[in-house]
Amino acid sequence: MIERMVLLGASGDLASRLLLPAIAQLAQAGLLPPGFAIVGASNAEWTTQDFRQHIAAGLEQHSTASASTREAVVGMLTFQPTDVTQTEDISRLLGDDRPDTLVYLALPPSLFEPVLTALAGSKLRRSDAVAIEKPFGNDLASARHLNEILHLRLPEPTIFRIDHFLSSELVRRVVALRFLNRVFEPVWNATQIESVDISWLESLTLEGRATYYDGAGAMKDMVQNHLMEALALVLMEQPARIDARSFRDVRVEALRTVATPTAERMSRDTIRARYTEGSIGSRQVPSYVNEPGVDPGRNTETYASLTLRVDYPRWAGVPFTLRSGKALAEDAAEIAIRFRPLPAYLTDQWPGVEPNVLRIGLNEPYVRLSTTLNGPEKTAEVRELHATTTPPQFTAYAHLILQMLHNDPMLFIRGDEAEESWRIIDPVMKAWAAGQVPMQEYAAGHAPPDPAP
Repeated sequence: MIERMVLLGASGDLASRLLLPAIAQLAQAGLLPPGFAIVGASNAEWTTQDFRQHIAAGLEQHSTASASTREAVVGMLTFQPTDVTQTEDISRLLGDDRPDTLVYLALPPSLFEPVLTALAGSKLRRSDAVAIEKPFGNDLASARHLNEILHLRLPEPTIFRIDHFLSSELVRRVVALRFLNRVFEPVWNATQIESVDISWLESLTLEGRATYYDGAGAMKDMVQNHLMEALALVLMEQPARIDARSFRDVRVEALRTVATPTAERMSRDTIRARYTEGSIGSRQVPSYVNEPGVDPGRNTETYASLTLRVDYPRWAGVPFTLRSGKALAEDAAEIAIRFRPLPAYLTDQWPGVEPNVLRIGLNEPYVRLSTTLNGPEKTAEVRELHATTTPPQFTAYAHLILQMLHNDPMLFIRGDEAEESWRIIDPVMKAWAAGQVPMQEYAAGHAPPDPAP
């Protein structure tokens, strides 16, 4: 088990808001190895005491762990001011006589290449590991380039490409529903399913993330990674074994079946839009272009919709639509499996019959199935069967950190999986950049644009 974490970018928001609260959860549950240590590093001229005070404030705000656990976690911390792009600094940070170490890159993507190059000269061992936050590259070429660096220069340690959507909670919800219930997998195909929608729609606006979001937009922020991974869980075949290699193999194969979007269908299959001034409940929202930190010249979308086709017999003719947006009237994050209508001879005789829809929550742990039951006087009534799974004990980051400490890559993105996601998205981003799909608008708190007829 890995016994030490070196946290590059330790002075950033990710460390104090998500990573250290996740560590505190694991500490409270007694799941950290004895003597676990965390070495923080960044270009901040901090002392260890400065770092501890910074993290203590973050834990007080973001952690539900007990005061004694938070104090114990703070006691695990040390700090070294470091130029993380320099091999000498990285080598000094890692040390020679050390336990197995997880090097966590909580850094902007622009630093990934120089930091990985510096790590390559620091003699990481096979029993060490490197964690890389999303986004992994900003297009297919850059993702391939990063993979080449990892394969050629860092062949020894385990590489964890992180997408917190692939926490064990979401994976288990979809996988258990499909493969542990005989009622679903036999109808999981184009014969019975008409379409699939995967949505992450938010009433939130930028919430202080303009620096990152305005350079990414809805397509790169959510669709290319998070929703693409949810798509793979829907598309994939049952793995031959429940192990990391088998599970990651079927995810990659699933994405390989997705047809590359073509220029001819781009205006029909994609939507890009951004919000204008409006109100969400009692909250007044300015136009996106007037939000602090936004550069209107970037022409960044706050809503993205992408409809994909799958070149595989199981899913022939079934459209898969991935949608993400901000400043909408309400939150909606789910996978919606829409089944085909019944034959006309039944629907003609039973007024009120509607196609079944299976909904799987992405954020909330629910499963809902609309079901047709008999109504009065030979009519039909639609009722929803609703089940809520037991809430997870840990946050997504706590699950993922625990998997990394055990050196288990099952819930992490493989290099070829990252490339397949970019292979699908690249043509869309190029078409949008060329102006082939016009930017539409929607008022904050209102519905986004409908797809072209």
